[in-house]
Amino acid sequence: MTEAPALALSDWPDPPAHLHFLGICGYAVSGLALACRQLGYLVTGADEDAYPPTTTILEAAGIQFAASHSPENLRRWGEPEMVVLGNQVQLGNSELAAALEAGMMVVSEAEAQGRLAQGRRSAVVCGTHGKTTTSSLAVWMLDQAGLRPGFRLGATSLDFGLAVSLGDWQRRSPFVFEGDEYTTSALDHRAKFLQWHPQVVTLLNLELDHPDLYPDLAAYVAPYRQLVAAMPPDGRLLVNRENAPALALAQEAVCPVATWGVGGDWHLAEDPVVEGDHQLLQVVGPDGATVAMRLPIFGAHNASNALGALATSVELGAPLDLAAAAAATYRGVARRFEVVAEVEGVTVVDDYAHHPTKLRATISGARQRVGDDVQLVVVHVPHTYSRTLALLPDYADAFRGADLVVLGPIEPARERSLAHTVSSADVARQVVGTPVVLVQSAAEAVEVVRRRLRPPAMVVCSSVRGFDGVARRILESFASRQG
Repeated sequence: MTEAPALALSDWPDPPAHLHFLGICGYAVSGLALACRQLGYLVTGADEDAYPPTTTILEAAGIQFAASHSPENLRRWGEPEMVVLGNQVQLGNSELAAALEAGMMVVSEAEAQGRLAQGRRSAVVCGTHGKTTTSSLAVWMLDQAGLRPGFRLGATSLDFGLAVSLGDWQRRSPFVFEGDEYTTSALDHRAKFLQWHPQVVTLLNLELDHPDLYPDLAAYVAPYRQLVAAMPPDGRLLVNRENAPALALAQEAVCPVATWGVGGDWHLAEDPVVEGDHQLLQVVGPDGATVAMRLPIFGAHNASNALGALATSVELGAPLDLAAAAAATYRGVARRFEVVAEVEGVTVVDDYAHHPTKLRATISGARQRVGDDVQLVVVHVPHTYSRTLALLPDYADAFRGADLVVLGPIEPARERSLAHTVSSADVARQVVGTPVVLVQSAAEAVEVVRRRLRPPAMVVCSSVRGFDGVARRILESFASRQG
């Protein structure tokens, strides 16, 4: 296959040039397409997975797109000046092959997102766990401080209804990236965050993930090492002091470093106190100033995420008092412990946790929120064979704190064509101290939950792709019973 031509910043076409997006219905690509439309570009696209609500949003913005990939799409609305490539589009895609063969300018979504931050003070929030919560909370703090930041998140912010925003483009307001160590595109195997050139890097934690790409922790840390090495001398590296691999990497920084956590520049004066639907944090900043922060998300991991978000927002220009006050009204992110609804004393939560460490933190936060007298049921689908196999021993205590686990079949995602090297039954055999029920479908999971639930209860549905809408289906099953 022909290689994409090298792209320099000077090569970027100006509005109203025609940009064509491959994989336009992905959350990041659709957000970028909408932002480019707002800047005055002619935007078209194609995607084989074209479904509402994304399609409805694109249509409302006047963006034309095809619901399948074909070389014909490259001429359907006139030849584009640039083709933007989504991460999910693979090398065998006929439309991508035609664009490359014709010598069209092809750029990845991640590289194009970097264009939105050009000339702006920017931060990359990165690490294995907590990126979406930390970056979206930092964005909310900046917004409530009147700075109108731009952002590129890993999911839709419930505060803005968007995953991507230009922010105050004219005034070059701060920009926040949720940093992703996964590959940029089918044509560029570098980590996405290496496409961006931030002045601030917020490093949350480092733990082996994506074993399909990174065989061990050293390989996994390598792109982070590149990111830190590329920071400007006048930049700032913010690091979670309580994560040893992240703290070790900070020793290699070429710029000033600030830490958060126990013994850090940013730390808590005392343990968090649960007050109704918030946890109250007393935060001590680098200059010794103390500020109270009411946080509507629970768990020690989210207290740590909030410290990272606060440090990030202040580093990007938000006054400390305004940033801390903003936390109280933070609504969160879609599918990050998103409370779907409550019916008959049953709270249903939709969550993205798919790594044993994330599961452990999510369940701990849920238990902190509901207390010991509420039944806690977890419906979980492991994600990819490679990750499940590599992290299998870590499932032993991943569900600690739950009263029941309903375990669905592994979601293979990009590994659908690979051999089934591990199963959910293998995961179930690892779990210690928590009852596990294996199911083969979302419908079966709903029936198990209906039979085993004893309100008051919370059901946390955790998966990457939603397990066929199981959270909504559980909610509907209780609503129909109530009716």
